[in-house]
Amino acid sequence: MPETGEHTFATQLRQLRGEMTLRELARRANCSKSTIWDLEHERRAPTPQIAQGLDNALGADGKLVLLAHAHQQRLSEETTTPHDGVAVLLREWDDVLRRDFCKNSAGALSATMVANLGIGTASANSRELMDAHRALRAAHGRLDNLRGASSVYAQAVTHHQQVLTWHATARNLDERKAIAGLASDTGGFVGFLSWDLGMPAAAATHYRDAASYAHQSGDLSSAANLIGQMSRVLFGLGHHRRALNLSDGALELAATKAHPAVRSWLHAVRAHHHAGLGHVRASQADLSTAWNLLSRADDGEKPPYIGYLDEAEIGKWTGHAMSQLGRATPSCLDTGRSALDEARATWPSSSVRGSAEILTVSARIYAAGGHRDEAEALASRAVAIATATGSARNLRAALAAQAKITVGNP
Repeated sequence: MPETGEHTFATQLRQLRGEMTLRELARRANCSKSTIWDLEHERRAPTPQIAQGLDNALGADGKLVLLAHAHQQRLSEETTTPHDGVAVLLREWDDVLRRDFCKNSAGALSATMVANLGIGTASANSRELMDAHRALRAAHGRLDNLRGASSVYAQAVTHHQQVLTWHATARNLDERKAIAGLASDTGGFVGFLSWDLGMPAAAATHYRDAASYAHQSGDLSSAANLIGQMSRVLFGLGHHRRALNLSDGALELAATKAHPAVRSWLHAVRAHHHAGLGHVRASQADLSTAWNLLSRADDGEKPPYIGYLDEAEIGKWTGHAMSQLGRATPSCLDTGRSALDEARATWPSSSVRGSAEILTVSARIYAAGGHRDEAEALASRAVAIATATGSARNLRAALAAQAKITVGNP
């Protein structure tokens, strides 16, 4: 059934639901009310999985499942056109790579390593193999959080090469698309590890390649998230305007179709970029949107690559933004300090490596407000954690904050 006119997924869902309340349908379909509302108002693309649950709950005899597949097929066809948003942003990122990063990039190295691994045929069931790869990626993520990037980098790179080899030997288009989604996750993770270990050129290339795989898989949320990650690398290198432009592109790409968790995080990151350029109102508007979207993020369908998003994470980004805005607008310091205090109180104990970042920005904002003793204590803890987890990125920031506090120049 073509997805046109009155036969769109959204219109059919509204018609089938009829007088049934969102609450009742959500209970029957085992999903959230916000998910159904988003689907009915075309604020989210339907997946076959959620469509199956709704189809069963409404007795639609497969109609919604067919429409969901038709919708995904249309998106897939759109993502292969040369003028779509992802392709445009990736071409812009290639220009950045040529201008600002080393030519000896991780992408070329990765291609060589994959070629040397050889081509084989997996004997395991594809679904079982996919589950095993996802479980390994999740385990690597937990190890990074607990012990730092250096403890898992080599294993993560090897794992990513295995996924790329599997992608190269995929037997059909559907399998290739599914593996591309996995490759975008493992590649994005290697990109983050590279950045955390102080290798921005490698990070930039891995993020770019990962976004390309997300594009191939048709995962708009993942592509937008990875482009947002790219903007963080640019900002960290001092390219504030380019970082803002890239985050603008990521949000334009995400629009209302990406998962609320991804959109929430992207608005928080763009608030930080706006703050770095002194844009008070724009930064505050983005933070407000980030907090509003956060209330819709835990709908049971949050993608694993953004699974860490919670109030503490948005509180951290609020602190980042307010710390920068506080230089010209002192009243922002109180807002930032309050957000950071709450974020540290609820920060996950399993996120050890990440705690160095929130401690560092807390130290900076306390120092800016004249609370030197508290700032020194926070900075010392940040240095200790960054050292223990081998995070070059966090250690550099924590030492810089500590040095400024020592000389009384936050």
